[in-house]
Amino acid sequence: MRQLTKRTETRNPIHTVDPLPWPREKIKDPDLTTMIKTSQAISSEIDFDKLLSMLITIMIENAGAQSAYLILNSDGKLMVEAHGTAEQGSFVVRPPIPFEKENLSKAIITHVAKTHEVIVLDEAFKDARFCNDAHIQSRRSKSVLCVPILHKAKMVGICYMENDLTAGVFTSLRLEMLKIISSQIAISIENARLFDQIKKAETKYREIFENAVEGIFQVSREGKILSVNTSFARTLGYQSREDMTKSVESVERDLYVEATQRKEFSRLLFENNAVNGFEVEFYRKDHSRVWVSMHARPIYDETGKLKYVEGIITDITEQRRAREALRKSEKHLRQENILLRSNIKDRYKFSNIIGKSPAMQAVYELIINASTSDANVVIYGDSGTGKELVARAIHDNSRRSINNFTPVNCGAIPENLFESEFFGYKKGAFTGAVRDKGGFFSQADGGTLFLDELGELDLNNQVKLLRVLEGGGYMPVGGSELEQPDVRIIAATNRNLQELVKKRLMREDFFYRIHIIPISLPPLRERKEDIPLLIEHFMKEYGRNEKDSPLPLPLKAQASMYNHHWPGNIRELQNTIHRYITLHKLDFMGTSSQTEAQPDDLAETVMGNGGVDYKNLLEKFEKNVFLKALEQNQWHREKAALSLGLPRRTFFRKLAKLGLTKSA
Repeated sequence: MRQLTKRTETRNPIHTVDPLPWPREKIKDPDLTTMIKTSQAISSEIDFDKLLSMLITIMIENAGAQSAYLILNSDGKLMVEAHGTAEQGSFVVRPPIPFEKENLSKAIITHVAKTHEVIVLDEAFKDARFCNDAHIQSRRSKSVLCVPILHKAKMVGICYMENDLTAGVFTSLRLEMLKIISSQIAISIENARLFDQIKKAETKYREIFENAVEGIFQVSREGKILSVNTSFARTLGYQSREDMTKSVESVERDLYVEATQRKEFSRLLFENNAVNGFEVEFYRKDHSRVWVSMHARPIYDETGKLKYVEGIITDITEQRRAREALRKSEKHLRQENILLRSNIKDRYKFSNIIGKSPAMQAVYELIINASTSDANVVIYGDSGTGKELVARAIHDNSRRSINNFTPVNCGAIPENLFESEFFGYKKGAFTGAVRDKGGFFSQADGGTLFLDELGELDLNNQVKLLRVLEGGGYMPVGGSELEQPDVRIIAATNRNLQELVKKRLMREDFFYRIHIIPISLPPLRERKEDIPLLIEHFMKEYGRNEKDSPLPLPLKAQASMYNHHWPGNIRELQNTIHRYITLHKLDFMGTSSQTEAQPDDLAETVMGNGGVDYKNLLEKFEKNVFLKALEQNQWHREKAALSLGLPRRTFFRKLAKLGLTKSA
């Protein structure tokens, strides 16, 4: 008897205990009981390798084979998956090898694979069809049995058996048994293969789950942790998954730093059926904090009820720190840039605001600070001082500049329209509401809402705005969904809000929500050194619209404007210049300071000054102002500088530029 040697480099032997009840001493034809038990044994085995080993044992012990091979179809290729001999037992071949590389009859196997016929040979070396096969000739093969394993007309594999010692071993009864159980073999092989694939996939994904860099989690609808991987636990400072699962009873209470973040996460999750890149701050086990980016989705059962939420987290604490550092750096650079533009490029101008007086320099500094923050601002100032210009400057120099600046005159909105104007309304909310319309808060989302004449709001409307200011959001008229806009509030008023609080005309809580950064604008009469700059600015602005060049403002008229009280502030000065450009007449609208500039007087002024242009006239006017200040203070330069509200160094520099000395 020829001995078969084991090839250890490609095969791992699996010596199975005989699962069948028949004795090895004597080969006999199987009876009905044996067939039933064999079928049951095949159908009950789900492990792929154990099933293959069992099938080889069945072929050898029930069919009377000396050697047996199980050849399975794998992606169109016939691969030897298991084989065995009566002397050595059964083997599972790992990895499988092509049947052509085994010592088998290639001709018989190829024929069965092509025709799906059962080949039974009593003396194979005498059969005319296969006697020339190299394997048949070399082995002088006698009994050969080759049976296709079919399932739904598809060939799953081939059972190949030989007995070189005895002719006619594969009797019709044994053949019938193989035919009967071949369909069960095919089904069991398919099931075992599927189970093997599932097991491998489960192992693969379990390895991914355990070894993933990201933290993976499953949380119940009640906020109880169902499952986490090691990375999730370690990100939050726990030694193991079991440690975290046991320690954390509720994710909302034990993990979230801010409960509102949990509510916002839940809202986004169920509105969008997923959450991507949600940044949230969690507590670690030692109560330190960590920022994570979370991606999650809800999982529902067949009835549509939420089973759990699954997702991943990534530690972004370092990214957040880097981002915050970058934000601070950008803030610093923006401040420097604003200061550079204000103090170097155009010292007397900031955005659209004109003025170089110390009072206005202080206002510029407050604007810079306010523009780097999202805190609410109240701008105080008399009518006409430029409160809206300051509000726009804050907006334009802030991160919100890419979004809307929405101005609202609070005193011009009727009581019955207040809610629909500020909060918007839904179609059908009232007669005439034929479509949805956004309110002021919706228009200003991401930008700035400018509330002009804030002191005109009554107590009832203050209450309506207070909820939004406190972060509670609002509902459009006729709507049922809460909206929470990202809006920065800048308010303006010419009234004393603290006095309104004392008189119970303004709610104290409303006042403190608004009054975070106060900015007070000085009236024009308190910064008269800015008047020449304002005159020059408005002369240029309105002069562009004239067909002929505008007449310059004579020194006498400039002096009148300098000495005027300006109760209407910059707006009054602007209108006065506009009238002068249009009517060639300086008119203070019925006040005591009134000068008429006729063409002859203007020509005489120009000729009397040597035909100098407007800029030189302005310098002469400025020189007169400085000279008068020096004379009033007995040429004490520090006192003269103080009387004009100028820093000493600026005053001294101007004196040198104008050529003013005591001998002058």
